[in-house]
Amino acid sequence: MHQHFYQNTIITWLLFCIFKTFTDHLRPFILMIQLIRFMKYSCIGKKSGLIVLISILLAVDGLAQNNLEYYLKAARENNPTVKENLALSEKAGIQENIIKAEYRKPKIFLSGDIYYPPLIPNKDDPNAIGYDVAITDGGLYSGLLNILQPVFNKTTNETLTQQAKIAGEAGIDKAQVALHQLEKNVIDQYIVSYQSMNQIEFVKILREQLIKQKLIIEAFAARGIYKKSDILLIEIEIQNQSTEINTLQDIYNRNIYELNELCGITATPDVKLSDPQILLVVDTKQSQFLERFRLDSLQEVYNLQVANLKYKPQFNLYGNTGLQAIELAGIQRKFGVGMGITMAIPIYDGHQKDYTKQQSDINLRVIDNYRQNFIVQKSNRQQAILSELTLIEQKINIIRSKLNNYEKLIELYKIELQTGELQIINFMNIIKSYTIAQHDLAISETNKMLIINNNNYYNW
Repeated sequence: MHQHFYQNTIITWLLFCIFKTFTDHLRPFILMIQLIRFMKYSCIGKKSGLIVLISILLAVDGLAQNNLEYYLKAARENNPTVKENLALSEKAGIQENIIKAEYRKPKIFLSGDIYYPPLIPNKDDPNAIGYDVAITDGGLYSGLLNILQPVFNKTTNETLTQQAKIAGEAGIDKAQVALHQLEKNVIDQYIVSYQSMNQIEFVKILREQLIKQKLIIEAFAARGIYKKSDILLIEIEIQNQSTEINTLQDIYNRNIYELNELCGITATPDVKLSDPQILLVVDTKQSQFLERFRLDSLQEVYNLQVANLKYKPQFNLYGNTGLQAIELAGIQRKFGVGMGITMAIPIYDGHQKDYTKQQSDINLRVIDNYRQNFIVQKSNRQQAILSELTLIEQKINIIRSKLNNYEKLIELYKIELQTGELQIINFMNIIKSYTIAQHDLAISETNKMLIINNNNYYNW
Protein backbone atom coordinates (compact mmCIF):
# COMPACT_ATOMS: atom_id res chain seq x y z
CA MET A 1 0.00 0.00 0.00
CA HIS A 2 2.78 2.42 0.95
CA GLN A 3 4.73 1.46 -2.16
CA HIS A 4 1.66 2.17 -4.30
CA PHE A 5 1.25 5.56 -2.65
CA TYR A 6 4.93 6.46 -3.19
CA GLN A 7 4.69 5.47 -6.86
CA ASN A 8 1.65 7.68 -7.31
CA THR A 9 3.41 10.50 -5.50
CA ILE A 10 6.39 10.24 -7.85
CA ILE A 11 4.05 10.30 -10.85
CA THR A 12 2.35 13.35 -9.38
CA TRP A 13 5.64 15.17 -8.86
CA LEU A 14 6.78 14.42 -12.41
CA LEU A 15 3.52 15.76 -13.80
CA PHE A 16 3.92 18.87 -11.69
CA CYS A 17 7.49 19.44 -12.94
CA ILE A 18 6.43 18.94 -16.55
CA PHE A 19 3.64 21.41 -16.09
CA LYS A 20 5.93 23.99 -14.50
CA THR A 21 8.47 23.56 -17.29
CA PHE A 22 6.06 24.11 -20.17
CA THR A 23 3.70 26.50 -18.46
CA ASP A 24 4.82 29.48 -20.54
CA HIS A 25 3.83 27.64 -23.71
CA LEU A 26 0.65 25.85 -22.65
CA ARG A 27 -2.65 27.06 -21.36
CA PRO A 28 -2.81 26.09 -17.66
CA PHE A 29 -6.52 25.45 -17.49
CA ILE A 30 -6.60 23.42 -20.71
CA LEU A 31 -3.77 21.30 -19.35
CA MET A 32 -5.65 20.88 -16.09
CA ILE A 33 -8.68 19.52 -17.95
CA GLN A 34 -6.45 17.13 -19.85
CA LEU A 35 -4.90 15.91 -16.62
CA ILE A 36 -8.35 15.36 -15.08
CA ARG A 37 -9.28 13.22 -18.09
CA PHE A 38 -5.97 11.40 -17.79
CA MET A 39 -6.63 10.60 -14.15
CA LYS A 40 -10.11 9.36 -15.00
CA TYR A 41 -8.86 6.79 -17.47
CA SER A 42 -5.48 5.94 -15.90
CA CYS A 43 -4.33 3.92 -12.94
CA ILE A 44 -3.89 6.94 -10.67
CA GLY A 45 -6.21 6.65 -7.71
CA LYS A 46 -8.40 9.31 -6.15
CA LYS A 47 -5.89 10.13 -3.42
CA SER A 48 -3.07 10.60 -5.88
CA GLY A 49 -5.41 12.45 -8.19
CA LEU A 50 -6.11 14.94 -5.42
CA ILE A 51 -2.38 15.49 -5.01
CA VAL A 52 -2.10 16.13 -8.74
CA LEU A 53 -4.86 18.75 -8.64
CA ILE A 54 -3.30 20.47 -5.64
CA SER A 55 0.04 20.54 -7.47
CA ILE A 56 -1.60 22.06 -10.52
CA LEU A 57 -3.30 24.70 -8.41
CA LEU A 58 0.03 25.56 -6.81
CA ALA A 59 1.60 25.92 -10.24
CA VAL A 60 -1.24 28.10 -11.47
CA ASP A 61 -0.87 30.21 -8.34
CA GLY A 62 2.82 30.58 -9.20
CA LEU A 63 1.68 32.17 -12.46
CA ALA A 64 -0.55 34.68 -10.68
CA GLN A 65 -0.38 38.10 -12.24
CA ASN A 66 1.43 40.93 -10.48
CA ASN A 67 -0.50 44.16 -10.64
CA LEU A 68 0.73 47.72 -10.45
CA GLU A 69 -0.18 48.12 -6.78
CA TYR A 70 2.09 45.17 -5.90
CA TYR A 71 5.13 47.03 -7.25
CA LEU A 72 4.07 50.41 -5.83
CA LYS A 73 3.67 48.89 -2.37
CA ALA A 74 7.13 47.31 -2.58
CA ALA A 75 8.68 50.59 -3.75
CA ARG A 76 7.09 52.54 -0.89
CA GLU A 77 8.38 50.06 1.67
CA ASN A 78 11.91 49.63 0.32
CA ASN A 79 13.06 52.98 -1.08
CA PRO A 80 15.96 54.37 1.02
CA THR A 81 15.43 58.01 -0.06
CA VAL A 82 11.88 58.04 1.29
CA LYS A 83 13.06 56.40 4.51
CA GLU A 84 15.88 58.95 4.84
CA ASN A 85 13.51 61.94 4.59
CA LEU A 86 11.11 60.37 7.08
CA ALA A 87 14.09 59.84 9.38
CA LEU A 88 14.93 63.55 9.08
CA SER A 89 11.40 64.36 10.19
CA GLU A 90 11.78 61.99 13.13
CA LYS A 91 15.06 63.64 14.08
CA ALA A 92 13.34 67.05 14.01
CA GLY A 93 10.86 65.73 16.58
CA ILE A 94 13.76 64.66 18.80
CA GLN A 95 15.30 68.11 18.33
CA GLU A 96 12.24 69.61 20.03
CA ASN A 97 13.03 67.55 23.12
CA ILE A 98 16.66 68.73 22.99
CA ILE A 99 15.51 72.38 22.84
CA LYS A 100 13.19 71.88 25.80
CA ALA A 101 16.00 70.30 27.80
CA GLU A 102 18.39 73.14 26.86
CA TYR A 103 16.18 76.13 27.65
CA ARG A 104 13.59 74.90 30.16
CA LYS A 105 15.29 72.24 32.26
CA PRO A 106 17.97 72.83 34.92
CA LYS A 107 21.53 71.65 34.34
CA ILE A 108 23.22 69.85 37.23
CA PHE A 109 26.93 69.09 37.16
CA LEU A 110 29.98 68.52 39.33
CA SER A 111 33.13 70.66 39.23
CA GLY A 112 36.42 70.48 41.05
CA ASP A 113 39.82 72.24 41.26
CA ILE A 114 43.07 71.59 43.09
CA TYR A 115 45.61 74.37 42.60
CA TYR A 116 48.79 74.90 44.62
CA PRO A 117 51.41 77.55 43.61
CA PRO A 118 54.50 76.96 45.84
CA LEU A 119 56.69 79.73 47.28
CA ILE A 120 60.40 78.93 47.55
CA PRO A 121 61.79 78.43 50.17
CA ASN A 122 58.45 79.13 52.02
CA LYS A 123 55.65 81.68 52.19
CA ASP A 124 56.96 83.23 55.43
CA ASP A 125 60.23 84.29 53.79
CA PRO A 126 59.88 87.90 52.52
CA ASN A 127 62.32 87.03 49.74
CA ALA A 128 60.44 83.89 48.67
CA ILE A 129 60.13 83.20 44.95
CA GLY A 130 56.67 82.41 43.47
CA TYR A 131 53.31 83.88 42.51
CA ASP A 132 52.07 86.87 44.48
CA VAL A 133 49.93 85.56 47.31
CA ALA A 134 47.51 88.43 46.78
CA ILE A 135 46.73 86.91 43.38
CA THR A 136 46.75 83.20 44.14
CA ASP A 137 45.46 83.29 47.70
CA GLY A 138 47.94 80.54 48.35
CA GLY A 139 46.00 77.94 46.31
CA LEU A 140 42.53 76.59 45.54
CA TYR A 141 40.79 73.45 46.74
CA SER A 142 37.27 73.10 45.37
CA GLY A 143 34.63 70.39 44.90
CA LEU A 144 31.12 71.59 44.06
CA LEU A 145 27.70 70.34 43.05
CA ASN A 146 26.29 73.02 40.71
CA ILE A 147 22.85 73.78 39.32
CA LEU A 148 22.06 76.22 36.49
CA GLN A 149 18.49 77.18 35.56
CA PRO A 150 17.71 79.41 32.54
CA VAL A 151 14.83 81.85 33.22
CA PHE A 152 12.72 84.35 31.25
CA ASN A 153 13.38 82.48 27.98
CA LYS A 154 9.88 81.38 26.92
CA THR A 155 10.20 83.22 23.60
CA THR A 156 13.53 81.55 22.85
CA ASN A 157 12.14 78.12 23.59
CA GLU A 158 9.00 78.64 21.46
CA THR A 159 10.95 80.08 18.51
CA LEU A 160 13.46 77.23 18.41
CA THR A 161 10.66 74.68 18.83
CA GLN A 162 8.76 76.15 15.89
CA GLN A 163 11.91 76.09 13.79
CA ALA A 164 12.32 72.38 14.59
CA LYS A 165 8.67 71.70 13.74
CA ILE A 166 9.05 73.39 10.35
CA ALA A 167 12.16 71.28 9.73
CA GLY A 168 10.10 68.19 10.56
CA GLU A 169 7.32 69.23 8.18
CA ALA A 170 9.93 69.90 5.50
CA GLY A 171 11.28 66.38 5.99
CA ILE A 172 7.79 64.90 5.59
CA ASP A 173 7.20 67.02 2.47
CA LYS A 174 10.51 65.88 0.97
CA ALA A 175 9.55 62.28 1.69
CA GLN A 176 6.17 62.80 -0.02
CA VAL A 177 7.79 64.42 -3.07
CA ALA A 178 10.41 61.65 -3.27
CA LEU A 179 7.66 59.04 -2.96
CA HIS A 180 5.58 60.76 -5.65
CA GLN A 181 8.58 60.82 -8.00
CA LEU A 182 9.30 57.18 -7.20
CA GLU A 183 5.70 56.19 -7.93
CA LYS A 184 5.87 57.96 -11.29
CA ASN A 185 9.07 56.12 -12.19
CA VAL A 186 7.59 52.78 -11.14
CA ILE A 187 4.40 53.37 -13.13
CA ASP A 188 6.42 54.43 -16.20
CA GLN A 189 8.53 51.28 -16.00
CA TYR A 190 5.48 49.11 -15.38
CA ILE A 191 3.77 50.54 -18.48
CA VAL A 192 6.81 49.85 -20.65
CA SER A 193 7.10 46.32 -19.23
CA TYR A 194 3.39 45.65 -19.73
CA GLN A 195 3.46 46.71 -23.36
CA SER A 196 6.58 44.63 -24.09
CA MET A 197 4.76 41.63 -22.59
CA ASN A 198 1.76 42.29 -24.85
CA GLN A 199 4.04 42.47 -27.85
CA ILE A 200 5.33 38.98 -27.06
CA GLU A 201 1.79 37.62 -26.85
CA PHE A 202 0.84 39.26 -30.15
CA VAL A 203 3.83 37.82 -32.02
CA LYS A 204 3.16 34.37 -30.53
CA ILE A 205 -0.43 34.47 -31.77
CA LEU A 206 0.77 35.65 -35.18
CA ARG A 207 3.29 32.81 -35.35
CA GLU A 208 0.58 30.29 -34.47
CA GLN A 209 -1.55 31.62 -37.32
CA LEU A 210 1.38 31.30 -39.72
CA ILE A 211 1.98 27.72 -38.59
CA LYS A 212 -1.66 26.89 -39.34
CA GLN A 213 -1.42 28.50 -42.76
CA LYS A 214 1.79 26.57 -43.43
CA LEU A 215 -0.07 23.30 -42.86
CA ILE A 216 -2.70 24.37 -45.37
CA ILE A 217 -0.07 25.36 -47.93
CA GLU A 218 1.77 22.06 -47.44
CA ALA A 219 -1.46 20.20 -48.14
CA PHE A 220 -2.01 22.22 -51.32
CA ALA A 221 1.65 21.81 -52.32
CA ALA A 222 1.18 18.05 -52.18
CA ARG A 223 -1.48 18.45 -54.87
CA GLY A 224 0.70 20.74 -56.96
CA ILE A 225 -1.23 23.96 -56.26
CA TYR A 226 1.64 25.60 -54.35
CA LYS A 227 5.38 25.21 -54.77
CA LYS A 228 7.96 24.07 -52.25
CA SER A 229 9.39 27.58 -52.45
CA ASP A 230 6.08 28.86 -51.08
CA ILE A 231 6.41 26.54 -48.11
CA LEU A 232 9.99 27.69 -47.60
CA LEU A 233 8.88 31.32 -47.75
CA ILE A 234 6.32 30.94 -45.01
CA GLU A 235 8.77 28.81 -42.99
CA ILE A 236 11.29 31.67 -43.12
CA GLU A 237 8.62 34.07 -41.86
CA ILE A 238 7.80 31.70 -38.98
CA GLN A 239 11.50 31.63 -38.08
CA ASN A 240 11.58 35.43 -38.23
CA GLN A 241 8.67 35.57 -35.79
CA SER A 242 10.44 33.11 -33.47
CA THR A 243 13.53 35.31 -33.52
CA GLU A 244 11.36 38.34 -32.81
CA ILE A 245 9.82 36.55 -29.82
CA ASN A 246 13.29 35.86 -28.40
CA THR A 247 14.27 39.50 -28.89
CA LEU A 248 11.07 40.76 -27.27
CA GLN A 249 11.47 38.30 -24.40
CA ASP A 250 14.96 39.66 -23.73
CA ILE A 251 13.57 43.21 -23.74
CA TYR A 252 10.77 42.18 -21.40
CA ASN A 253 13.21 40.48 -19.01
CA ARG A 254 15.36 43.62 -18.85
CA ASN A 255 12.29 45.77 -18.26
CA ILE A 256 11.18 43.55 -15.38
CA TYR A 257 14.65 43.60 -13.84
CA GLU A 258 14.63 47.42 -13.98
CA LEU A 259 11.17 47.44 -12.43
CA ASN A 260 12.35 45.14 -9.64
CA GLU A 261 15.37 47.38 -9.07
CA LEU A 262 13.16 50.46 -8.72
CA CYS A 263 10.99 48.63 -6.19
CA GLY A 264 13.88 47.18 -4.22
CA ILE A 265 12.80 43.56 -4.72
CA THR A 266 14.56 40.44 -5.96
CA ALA A 267 12.51 38.33 -8.36
CA THR A 268 12.78 36.53 -11.68
CA PRO A 269 11.27 38.07 -14.82
CA ASP A 270 8.94 35.06 -15.13
CA VAL A 271 5.83 37.06 -14.22
CA LYS A 272 2.65 38.18 -15.91
CA LEU A 273 1.55 41.79 -15.52
CA SER A 274 -2.06 42.92 -15.38
CA ASP A 275 -3.44 45.98 -17.13
CA PRO A 276 -2.17 49.09 -15.27
CA GLN A 277 -5.43 50.98 -15.99
CA ILE A 278 -3.94 54.48 -15.78
CA LEU A 279 -6.73 57.04 -15.34
CA LEU A 280 -6.43 60.73 -16.13
CA VAL A 281 -6.33 62.99 -13.05
CA VAL A 282 -7.93 66.41 -13.45
CA ASP A 283 -6.11 69.57 -12.44
CA THR A 284 -5.91 70.13 -8.67
CA LYS A 285 -6.65 73.58 -7.28
CA GLN A 286 -3.77 73.50 -4.81
CA SER A 287 -0.66 71.69 -6.00
CA GLN A 288 1.22 69.68 -3.41
CA PHE A 289 4.43 70.84 -5.09
CA LEU A 290 3.74 74.36 -3.75
CA GLU A 291 4.05 73.09 -0.17
CA ARG A 292 7.82 73.11 -0.55
CA PHE A 293 7.85 76.86 -1.22
CA ARG A 294 5.56 77.54 1.75
CA LEU A 295 7.81 75.57 4.08
CA ASP A 296 10.96 77.19 2.67
CA SER A 297 9.47 80.63 3.38
CA LEU A 298 8.49 79.65 6.92
CA GLN A 299 11.94 78.19 7.48
CA GLU A 300 13.52 81.48 6.40
CA VAL A 301 11.22 83.46 8.71
CA TYR A 302 12.10 81.32 11.72
CA ASN A 303 15.79 81.33 10.83
CA LEU A 304 15.68 85.12 11.12
CA GLN A 305 13.83 84.95 14.43
CA VAL A 306 16.40 82.49 15.78
CA ALA A 307 19.21 84.78 14.63
CA ASN A 308 17.56 87.64 16.53
CA LEU A 309 17.36 85.67 19.77
CA LYS A 310 20.90 86.74 20.66
CA TYR A 311 19.63 90.31 21.00
CA LYS A 312 17.25 89.40 23.83
CA PRO A 313 18.38 89.68 27.47
CA GLN A 314 19.55 86.36 28.89
CA PHE A 315 19.13 85.39 32.55
CA ASN A 316 20.30 82.31 34.47
CA LEU A 317 19.86 81.37 38.11
CA TYR A 318 22.68 79.31 39.56
CA GLY A 319 23.63 77.73 42.84
CA ASN A 320 26.20 75.35 44.25
CA THR A 321 27.18 73.47 47.37
CA GLY A 322 30.36 71.75 48.41
CA LEU A 323 33.94 72.66 49.36
CA GLN A 324 35.93 75.80 48.50
CA ALA A 325 39.18 76.66 50.29
CA ILE A 326 42.50 78.38 49.64
CA GLU A 327 44.45 76.56 52.32
CA LEU A 328 44.45 73.02 53.63
CA ALA A 329 44.46 74.25 57.25
CA GLY A 330 40.91 74.08 58.62
CA ILE A 331 39.57 72.78 55.35
CA GLN A 332 36.92 70.73 57.17
CA ARG A 333 35.13 74.00 57.95
CA LYS A 334 35.09 75.26 54.34
CA PHE A 335 31.87 73.49 53.23
CA GLY A 336 28.92 75.70 52.30
CA VAL A 337 26.33 76.81 49.76
CA GLY A 338 26.03 79.70 47.31
CA MET A 339 23.56 81.15 44.79
CA GLY A 340 23.29 83.96 42.30
CA ILE A 341 22.04 85.22 38.95
CA THR A 342 23.79 85.92 35.65
CA MET A 343 22.56 88.45 33.12
CA ALA A 344 23.60 89.50 29.60
CA ILE A 345 21.95 92.40 27.72
CA PRO A 346 23.17 93.17 24.15
CA ILE A 347 23.60 96.89 23.41
CA TYR A 348 25.35 97.35 20.05
CA ASP A 349 26.54 94.92 17.33
CA GLY A 350 27.43 97.16 14.40
CA HIS A 351 23.99 96.89 12.70
CA GLN A 352 24.38 93.13 12.16
CA LYS A 353 20.69 92.67 12.98
CA ASP A 354 19.66 94.95 10.10
CA TYR A 355 22.02 93.28 7.67
CA THR A 356 20.68 89.85 8.61
CA LYS A 357 17.12 91.10 8.02
CA GLN A 358 18.10 92.35 4.55
CA GLN A 359 19.58 88.94 3.67
CA SER A 360 16.42 87.21 4.86
CA ASP A 361 14.23 89.48 2.70
CA ILE A 362 16.34 88.64 -0.35
CA ASN A 363 15.98 84.90 0.35
CA LEU A 364 12.20 85.26 0.65
CA ARG A 365 12.03 87.08 -2.71
CA VAL A 366 14.09 84.32 -4.35
CA ILE A 367 11.74 81.64 -2.95
CA ASP A 368 8.70 83.54 -4.22
CA ASN A 369 10.30 83.90 -7.67
CA TYR A 370 10.79 80.15 -7.85
CA ARG A 371 7.20 79.63 -6.73
CA GLN A 372 5.80 81.91 -9.44
CA ASN A 373 8.04 80.28 -12.05
CA PHE A 374 6.81 76.83 -11.04
CA ILE A 375 3.17 77.91 -11.43
CA VAL A 376 3.90 79.13 -14.97
CA GLN A 377 5.82 75.94 -15.83
CA LYS A 378 3.02 73.77 -14.45
CA SER A 379 0.43 75.56 -16.58
CA ASN A 380 2.56 75.22 -19.72
CA ARG A 381 3.21 71.53 -19.04
CA GLN A 382 -0.49 70.83 -18.59
CA GLN A 383 -1.36 72.47 -21.90
CA ALA A 384 1.43 70.60 -23.68
CA ILE A 385 0.39 67.27 -22.12
CA LEU A 386 -3.28 67.69 -23.09
CA SER A 387 -2.22 68.58 -26.63
CA GLU A 388 0.00 65.48 -26.80
CA LEU A 389 -2.83 63.37 -25.45
CA THR A 390 -5.27 64.61 -28.11
CA LEU A 391 -2.80 63.91 -30.92
CA ILE A 392 -1.86 60.44 -29.65
CA GLU A 393 -5.53 59.46 -29.34
CA GLN A 394 -6.13 60.54 -32.93
CA LYS A 395 -3.11 58.48 -34.03
CA ILE A 396 -4.34 55.43 -32.11
CA ASN A 397 -7.77 55.66 -33.75
CA ILE A 398 -6.16 55.82 -37.20
CA ILE A 399 -3.92 52.82 -36.48
CA ARG A 400 -6.83 50.78 -35.11
CA SER A 401 -8.84 51.53 -38.23
CA LYS A 402 -5.88 50.44 -40.35
CA LEU A 403 -5.50 47.23 -38.31
CA ASN A 404 -9.19 46.50 -38.73
CA ASN A 405 -8.79 46.74 -42.50
CA TYR A 406 -5.66 44.57 -42.37
CA GLU A 407 -7.51 41.91 -40.40
CA LYS A 408 -10.35 41.87 -42.92
CA LEU A 409 -7.85 41.60 -45.75
CA ILE A 410 -5.97 38.79 -44.01
CA GLU A 411 -9.20 36.82 -43.58
CA LEU A 412 -9.92 37.25 -47.28
CA TYR A 413 -6.38 36.18 -48.11
CA LYS A 414 -6.81 33.07 -45.98
CA ILE A 415 -9.79 32.08 -48.10
CA GLU A 416 -7.80 32.66 -51.26
CA LEU A 417 -4.91 30.61 -49.83
CA GLN A 418 -7.25 27.69 -49.26
CA THR A 419 -8.36 27.84 -52.89
CA GLY A 420 -4.86 28.36 -54.21
CA GLU A 421 -5.76 31.73 -55.77
CA LEU A 422 -3.25 33.84 -53.79
CA GLN A 423 0.47 34.20 -54.20
CA ILE A 424 2.32 33.53 -50.96
CA ILE A 425 4.46 36.65 -51.35
CA ASN A 426 1.34 38.83 -51.21
CA PHE A 427 0.20 37.08 -48.05
CA MET A 428 3.62 37.57 -46.47
CA ASN A 429 3.65 41.28 -47.37
CA ILE A 430 0.29 41.88 -45.74
CA ILE A 431 1.42 39.97 -42.62
CA LYS A 432 4.51 42.18 -42.38
CA SER A 433 2.43 45.35 -42.81
CA TYR A 434 0.01 44.11 -40.17
CA THR A 435 2.90 43.41 -37.79
CA ILE A 436 4.32 46.90 -38.30
CA ALA A 437 0.91 48.49 -37.68
CA GLN A 438 0.45 46.41 -34.53
CA HIS A 439 3.90 47.52 -33.33
CA ASP A 440 2.96 51.15 -33.98
CA LEU A 441 -0.23 50.66 -32.00
CA ALA A 442 1.68 49.19 -29.04
CA ILE A 443 4.12 52.11 -29.05
CA SER A 444 1.29 54.64 -29.33
CA GLU A 445 -0.71 53.05 -26.51
CA THR A 446 2.42 52.98 -24.37
CA ASN A 447 3.06 56.66 -25.11
CA LYS A 448 -0.54 57.48 -24.26
CA MET A 449 -0.29 55.85 -20.84
CA LEU A 450 3.07 57.53 -20.24
CA ILE A 451 1.54 60.90 -21.14
CA ILE A 452 -1.36 60.30 -18.76
CA ASN A 453 1.05 59.31 -16.01
CA ASN A 454 3.09 62.44 -16.67
CA ASN A 455 -0.09 64.50 -16.43
CA ASN A 456 -1.01 62.84 -13.15
CA TYR A 457 2.47 63.51 -11.80
CA TYR A 458 2.11 67.28 -12.25
CA ASN A 459 -1.56 67.35 -11.20
CA TRP A 460 -0.65 66.45 -7.64
